[in-house]
Amino acid sequence: MGSSVLLVNVLILTLLLDSTVLSYPLTWDSFKNDTGVPNIVSREEWGARSPVQRVPLPVTPTPYVVIHHGGIPKYCHDQKTCSAIVRSYQNYHMDDHGWFDIGYSFVIGEDGNVYEGRGWDYVGAHAPGYNSQSIGICVIGDFSDFLPNKAALKALNALIDYGVSLGKISESYHVLGHRQAKNTLCPGDEFYKYVVTHPRWTSNPIPIAAVTTTSTETNTLVNVIR
Repeated sequence: MGSSVLLVNVLILTLLLDSTVLSYPLTWDSFKNDTGVPNIVSREEWGARSPVQRVPLPVTPTPYVVIHHGGIPKYCHDQKTCSAIVRSYQNYHMDDHGWFDIGYSFVIGEDGNVYEGRGWDYVGAHAPGYNSQSIGICVIGDFSDFLPNKAALKALNALIDYGVSLGKISESYHVLGHRQAKNTLCPGDEFYKYVVTHPRWTSNPIPIAAVTTTSTETNTLVNVIR
């Protein structure tokens, strides 16, 4: 009898962890990276437009990782659907904001894939004061009331570890949520509660001075910062 109850409890826990809707108080340690190198879908594979211009990151390896959510209750669990959403992000950023490209360095779907945005080497357009010293990672969806699923959280963890192994993210990096750089709800209340459980989360991030440039994108929102 006891073993049957235990088995049922294990099955319930497994279903909860694998479900699309995860909720606090799960912590970063619940999804430690055990996936090795994340599966990164290239720009060509998701159908990206060519960037108008690229500005190399002046600070590398980057000392910060900034976490975002898409902020729109639109989700995906396969590469085709996720790719379409990433394209919609890029179109919005380029056509509505006049930016050079999609603003994020990488985008993660609940299919467990990582979608290459501006990548490891170029200034993003995602967090005021941190664009030239951070990697900006966005998870597709709105996570105000619940967490991204297990596949997305594991991919997020794996991507950061991979960036450190490549020498693109500093070994002494800090994590922050988008709301720490700008007056915004991003990355959503429940997701932000999760972000602050990261061992390298900082309550006191320090932005750097803007890097002067005459580009259309950076003039729009004061130099290279967003």
